Amino acid sequence: MSLIVCTWSMMLPKGRFSVWPDGCRDLVVIASKNNPSTVVCSGLDAAPREVICDEDTFFAGVRLAAGVTFPWEGESPGSKHDDQMFSHIPLSGCHGWEIENDLDETLAKLVSVVNDFARPAPSWVAEYIQELERREERWSMPLSERSIRRKLADTTGAPPRYWKSLARVRQTVMEIVRSDAPLVSIATKHGFSDQAHMSREIRRWFGITPLMVRSNREDVIDRLSAPDAFVSV
Repeated sequence: MSLIVCTWSMMLPKGRFSVWPDGCRDLVVIASKNNPSTVVCSGLDAAPREVICDEDTFFAGVRLAAGVTFPWEGESPGSKHDDQMFSHIPLSGCHGWEIENDLDETLAKLVSVVNDFARPAPSWVAEYIQELERREERWSMPLSERSIRRKLADTTGAPPRYWKSLARVRQTVMEIVRSDAPLVSIATKHGFSDQAHMSREIRRWFGITPLMVRSNREDVIDRLSAPDAFVSV
């Protein structure tokens, strides 16, 4: 199973930004002009993450496949929900302009850390998540559903209900933005008890309402089209 979904980079101006959960953790270098860089492994989010930049800030990262772990994280599944500082990685201390000007080397170092130290999840984890995305009705996993429930949280840091809820809400929001179907019919199609239930789940995961989704279609599509835990790698 692959360790890495993709590499990425971006420069954000001063301000507050919301990052939506995608089922992945990221190994990220964060650097600005006036502050030394830090290297962080982000936690597994179950709600929008607020990113606050006090000045122009450069980010470069490696998106990890679901269930990837590092030896020093220990055996506690809860540790995957918390951001972890990686102070021993040699990129720490560089400033934003240095890292941005040598982006290829920065990303290569991050990839090297992942390849040298990270441990992949068992292959059934990716198969399980892909079946959620495809909404498979038949159970074709090599493990029983009972075994999946017992082992998934230990492996990925989140139980089946997390992955099922995230997959459903991402599918629902993408349909809202791509079609003009009535919201109540979309709610029924995706298994919500009613439109209000769907709205609560979208707000819980992404911090916006269905009407806001349709008012910002281009931005929503860009967010949900980025590589995530549900994309085959």
